[in-house]
Amino acid sequence: MHYIRQFRTNHNYIITCTFLLFLLVCFPLTVNASELPEISAPRAILMDEVTGEVIFEKNAHEPTYPASTTKILTAIVALENAELDEMIYVDYEPGVPGSSMYILPGESFTVETLVQALMIRSGNDVAEVLANHISGSVESFVDLMNKKALEIGAKNTYFTNPHGLPDEDHLTTAYDLALISRYAMRNPTFREIVSSPSLVIPETKETPEQRIYNNSNRFLWGRGTSHQMLYQGEWINLYYPRVDGIKTGFTNAAKHCLVSSATDNDRQVIAVVLNAERENLYPDSRALLDHGLDNYQLVTLTDEKMLITSVPIVNGTHDNIALFTEKAVHTILPTTVSADFISKEIKIKDVYEAPIEANIELGEIVFYHNDRVIGNTSLIAMESVEFLPFFKRIPITAILLSLVLFLFIAWQIYVFRVRKIRRQAYLRRRMERYQ
Repeated sequence: MHYIRQFRTNHNYIITCTFLLFLLVCFPLTVNASELPEISAPRAILMDEVTGEVIFEKNAHEPTYPASTTKILTAIVALENAELDEMIYVDYEPGVPGSSMYILPGESFTVETLVQALMIRSGNDVAEVLANHISGSVESFVDLMNKKALEIGAKNTYFTNPHGLPDEDHLTTAYDLALISRYAMRNPTFREIVSSPSLVIPETKETPEQRIYNNSNRFLWGRGTSHQMLYQGEWINLYYPRVDGIKTGFTNAAKHCLVSSATDNDRQVIAVVLNAERENLYPDSRALLDHGLDNYQLVTLTDEKMLITSVPIVNGTHDNIALFTEKAVHTILPTTVSADFISKEIKIKDVYEAPIEANIELGEIVFYHNDRVIGNTSLIAMESVEFLPFFKRIPITAILLSLVLFLFIAWQIYVFRVRKIRRQAYLRRRMERYQ
């Protein structure tokens, strides 16, 4: 009896294992491209630059101190509100603590040179000089910064100064910094500046020697034993050829912060690591950048102004009109996932009525992957269609046929009346003859 129970138990176990093996073979488990990186920093995010999709986040919406990563917004506001060759004469000594270019009274620099010093040297005095020149005061310039942050979509960002020195009200989030950085990296001048490994500023009358600075972002140049990190179990140089920007930051309150951008072929990702310990800053950032570039692919769902379909039009100068995509649509997918499984849905009316203006939304195309929306764009007409009055909508053949029919009927009426008149005259003559 015991033997039979044991046999049944073993038999059920074998059946269960066989069934589970069958499920694993036929319906394999899916994962997000690969295991997510382990990040030591308390706040971080990884964002695709092209699409804005978030690949990884850790407490990314928690307000925190950003330190000198503040200067990303300072730089873009300066570039958008001043000319690069605009000269700035400094008639005072900026009294800002922390990292500095040590600008002296009487020195003059172009806006371009100062933005370079702001982002490469991370000069706090430079931030103050730019702010005073562009807006007349630091406070007015900071207002511009906060308005720009909202315009970009950084709704949880509020800055009180242009350099990032500690202030309990000076806060942002990893997510907002990624949005601001994504926006800034689309400015060619900004992008060129933050990708530069070093900066040389010529001597001036007040400073007779050259100012030579390495970029504070050591991903752009860090080689040798004093510029290494422990990454994936081995010591490697900080220098990373994929990196093309953007800004470091440090204060005692914010600890170590780094916003970095990396590019590989058609892929670009932005990593934000905030409030990290010194030894974890670059390894965390490198892990995020590698994860985003190595495990995801950029998929173009549609190009801009791509012909999608045509729809019928009533009361118009045309019988139908072509609909095009308003913008290009991209998405990212794990490299292990095939783009063949992407589907689309075209949302349009059965018929449209004239008049129709060019470039107005007439429908929508939506793209799906595994029943999840991965992109969409409006469908627009590239040309206008005017209203056509009723009489102009009648074909010329129909008009001619109608005219012929009218003339035929008129002729028949005329013949009938002539015959009637003649018959009446004939009958009258006969009656007169017999009277």
